[in-house]
Amino acid sequence: MEETKGRLEAIRTYLEIFGALVLAIVVLKAASSIIIPIVIAFFLYIFINPLLNRCDKLNIPRILSTLLAMMIVILFLFAFLYLSFIIVDTLMKGLPQYVSRVNAFDQFVSNSLRHMLDIEDGVPFSVLSWINVDWYGILMGLLASLSSQFVNIAGDCVLILVYLLFIIMERNTIFPKIVMALPHKRGRKLVEMVGSINRLTSKYLLIKVSISFATGVLFYVTAIVTGLDFPIIWAVMAFLLNFIPTIGSIIVTVLAVLVALIQFMPNWNIVAIIGVSLITIELILGNIIDPKLQGVQLNISPLVILISLALWGYIWGIVGMFLAVPLTSILQIICASSPMLRPVAILLSTGDIFAAKREESPSNDNSSYHQ
Repeated sequence: MEETKGRLEAIRTYLEIFGALVLAIVVLKAASSIIIPIVIAFFLYIFINPLLNRCDKLNIPRILSTLLAMMIVILFLFAFLYLSFIIVDTLMKGLPQYVSRVNAFDQFVSNSLRHMLDIEDGVPFSVLSWINVDWYGILMGLLASLSSQFVNIAGDCVLILVYLLFIIMERNTIFPKIVMALPHKRGRKLVEMVGSINRLTSKYLLIKVSISFATGVLFYVTAIVTGLDFPIIWAVMAFLLNFIPTIGSIIVTVLAVLVALIQFMPNWNIVAIIGVSLITIELILGNIIDPKLQGVQLNISPLVILISLALWGYIWGIVGMFLAVPLTSILQIICASSPMLRPVAILLSTGDIFAAKREESPSNDNSSYHQ
């Protein structure tokens, strides 16, 4: 009887957790315009927090360290807005000349398919006509929409800066307030968990920004050396899309190779050089250097990463896809800190650390997980 009652209680608890999760997703999606700037400000704070801590150790006045951190973030956001404007302007000026190139490429591909499929010469056949997509109208409409949204984007950046400033001002008082507001053990445990999240996310962001910057620079150099059009666009896209695991790298590489095909057709040698170069860059930086630098810090299953990309993309769109990995990592740390939710943390992980530590006590396992 007691065993059945215990099982029913456990089922009830898990149903409540599931209901809370569904409710959280609904709230996050409905209040995205309010929550997203706060979340971005939070991640920017985590990124610059090591600098602030270093300034504290050097006894630099807090107002100076705050100004320094804010100036760095302002420069970063200004560079983002400026490069976004340059990309939109470059594409709007460069796309019209690609209409004839795309038509020529379509004719080449259609003729090749005509011979492969043994279609009679008198029968009209065109891949673009078969797809029936006004790619030029869609792209120009999208670019026009983006250019009209720059004022709103700039306003969001100002809001993010305001949130970030207040987070920095509160950084030395928030943890003591948590300890005082909660029972002693719970307060200490929450502070330790937040510290683990801060350290792991800070390292992830620092390494990811460095790897993404290197990827963008190498894409730019490759485009300049080979003569590929829009080098600054490939650099920025490689930098930004590198934050979206696997999918981002595939998208920017495929787009660059497709443009190379259209631009250099029928000089397939230069297209092959561009394709091999870009794929090599992504493989070395994304699959060799990045995992070695990250180590076991982000112990998340590749399948979970893909699912999280879809889930956070559904909730917050492209911003959610950029933040999917660190958000999932934070969720994993929170679950690992609770005995009830620890199975969820194991399911989110690759399983390597837990398999190696499964014979140890739960407390040791948790400590090794957070390190």
